[in-house]
Amino acid sequence: LFVTACAPAKNVLGAIHGLGQTTMAIARAVGPALATSLFALSKQHNIMNGNAVYVIFIMLAGLLRWLVSQVPDNLQEKDE
Repeated sequence: LFVTACAPAKNVLGAIHGLGQTTMAIARAVGPALATSLFALSKQHNIMNGNAVYVIFIMLAGLLRWLVSQVPDNLQEKDE
């Protein structure tokens, strides 16, 4: 719903959905590699006894929770 609502006009709706799908695909491809690399780096260099990866993910979760709270509760309908 939010991806549809962010389109400035109905004639660009397909491009907006395509951009959203591309972004999600990149995140799904890069995410596991990034998480694994961060875990390995944390263990290899013994950062925070190898638990730095969990602290980083908890901070990321807090940041994303705040970001989601900034999304408006009501969506405005566009008449075009």
